[in-house]
Amino acid sequence: MKTLPSRARRFAPAILLAPILLTLAACSAPQRQSRLTELQAQNDPPELWRVESLDSRGRVNGAIHVCVDQSMRDGFARADAEIWGRPCLPHRDAVDTPHLYAVRCEIDGRRFGLTLNRSGDLRRDFTAAFSLTALDGSGATAKQVRRFRREGACPAGWIIGDQARLGSTKGVNALAGTWNMD
Repeated sequence: MKTLPSRARRFAPAILLAPILLTLAACSAPQRQSRLTELQAQNDPPELWRVESLDSRGRVNGAIHVCVDQSMRDGFARADAEIWGRPCLPHRDAVDTPHLYAVRCEIDGRRFGLTLNRSGDLRRDFTAAFSLTALDGSGATAKQVRRFRREGACPAGWIIGDQARLGSTKGVNALAGTWNMD
């Protein structure tokens, strides 16, 4: 029968090696991240886009820069609605053409019509006009118009999801929700 001390001797090398292995694994994490970033840049280079919010007269009332990849760029031209964090779930199949996305959706039994009209070149410079309208006769409507313009490569040190007000240093990351502490 093995005693506790003999078991301890048998596991001692593993116990002593565990912190070393964890340290080595942590050291290679930046190398892995660097390699992933390099592969991303080769296959889908991040781009800096200017996103402007337009008022009802088409004037800019807010603007930010965002570093994006293809997945985020595709999201600029799509529409999903929510009210108080509750998603508007599609009630029927959507109409989805190059310039229009339209669907009827429902939140807590209340039906809405959602439309997104797109104009311009989706790869370089386009406008997306979003509207969510209650279909219960109340006249409740929410509208937003955004202009998206590609401006080139992301600034050095920016990663996908980084964003900033124009003329400012990067702030919150849109994907991670974390603030840069630079």
